[in-house]
Amino acid sequence: MYRSHLEHIAAYWDNSVAKFPQSPAVIWDGRSHTYAELDDQIRRVAGYLSDELGVGRGDRVAIAMPNCLECITLYWATLKLGGVAAPVNVRLRDEELQFVLKNIGPKVVCVHGETPEPVFEAIPTCKDIGSVVCVQMPEGTPEVERAHDYADAAAHGAPAVTCGDIQPGDVAVLLHTSGTTGEPKGAMMTHETLHFNVKNAIFSHSFRHEDVHLLVIPFSAPTASYSLLAGAAYLGSCVCVGLKPDVGHIISLIETHRCTTFIGVPTLFHLFVNDPRAKDAELECLRLIAYSGSPMPVRTIEQLRERFHGIALHNFFGLTETISITHVLPSIDASERPDSIGKPLPEIYTRIIDEDGNEVPRGEIGELCFHRSNVIPGYWNRPDLLDESIEGEWFRTGDYARVDDDGFFYVHGRKKDMIIVAGQNVYALEVEKIIYTHPKVREAAVIGVQATGVRAALGELVKAVVVAQPGEELAELEIKRHCSAHLPSYKVPQIVEFRDELPRNAAGKVLKRDLS
Repeated sequence: MYRSHLEHIAAYWDNSVAKFPQSPAVIWDGRSHTYAELDDQIRRVAGYLSDELGVGRGDRVAIAMPNCLECITLYWATLKLGGVAAPVNVRLRDEELQFVLKNIGPKVVCVHGETPEPVFEAIPTCKDIGSVVCVQMPEGTPEVERAHDYADAAAHGAPAVTCGDIQPGDVAVLLHTSGTTGEPKGAMMTHETLHFNVKNAIFSHSFRHEDVHLLVIPFSAPTASYSLLAGAAYLGSCVCVGLKPDVGHIISLIETHRCTTFIGVPTLFHLFVNDPRAKDAELECLRLIAYSGSPMPVRTIEQLRERFHGIALHNFFGLTETISITHVLPSIDASERPDSIGKPLPEIYTRIIDEDGNEVPRGEIGELCFHRSNVIPGYWNRPDLLDESIEGEWFRTGDYARVDDDGFFYVHGRKKDMIIVAGQNVYALEVEKIIYTHPKVREAAVIGVQATGVRAALGELVKAVVVAQPGEELAELEIKRHCSAHLPSYKVPQIVEFRDELPRNAAGKVLKRDLS
């Protein structure tokens, strides 16, 4: 059945099944699944969730699994029923996992044989969980109460039809913020706000029906569940799912399945361009590389341009709370302004303000704000929490930014990452960018630490945590001299620490709380 108006996200899938039944929808583990083939499994799983486990409109289904085919079928099966798909970051700390599952209050939790053990340990602590759907559970996997086998659901469920009472304002996807500071918050995305995001994602990256999107970022990341899955279904295109962001695995997927888009976090691309395997790989099928989640070192952008001639490079920006990609830097501007996030997209309204709420002149740094219409309706179970960041009609992001005379935006880091040294403001991101230009540096993160002893009057000190390139040796003095050549003295790190790697969450963001 064709729909004249795609009034909710589940209709995306139904529409593409009707239009493109034999087109590939998902590639997983070397096999291509068509829209018609996968729809049969999705409808059976939806029928099982409904008939056997009682999932209906508004019920939450927590999907606590690594990337796999079943993540996608459970996502669409839940949305067909008018339920709320709640992907869970399975790499959270134990206490965070318990908090997230309790906060979701799921009717069903879905786990996989490859799901990390802390997830299984967290399930018994959540008394509201009705049932657990288990996918490919090998011998020796922790026993789970109220368990149901996914294979039975996919084989024997009575095929369900899409719920006819889904409203645009109903919550469709519930994603928790990464929890790099404080406890995670459940951002509510409605069918209406998801539709707005999908339109912006397609507009931003020129997504097309013929695309094969490489999906190696975690299913629990906004780009995966907000943009790639929903955007592919909207256009009837294909998603090639990778288990993990490993360079060798990525190269194999791109070469074998002729992927056309590759979206990830800057860390992944930094590793990619420095891996010898990427230099000789056959990757000409790619037409787009897009990166977001944290600032991309300028040197990495230059390396990508050298390696991938003719491939579009997009920097894009958005928050879990902003319902959408908000800014995009197109490839044509990536060389001249590599550190910019680009310009706001249509129907995105911004301000940059000072501490008193006054808009700052162009070129000056202030706090980036978005109009309330570009922001999620609220946090799950905490309707008051978002209001704390909203003043009048504007959402205060906690990100420092500036806009130049040509309308290009630049992010200068989180408010919490500003370091005050002897009354002078030091933006951690500014120092990190300089450290990254050192040829022996692989990764770097900068934080503020309390000044003590004879330096107590300074208030805070700048501390740099540095990872050297493989085979290179770095000394503290080298980093300090390099920074001194580009920064005023008060911004030069007073403390330099070397590590083998930086602590990161599943989305690739550095956990600065673990660096002090």
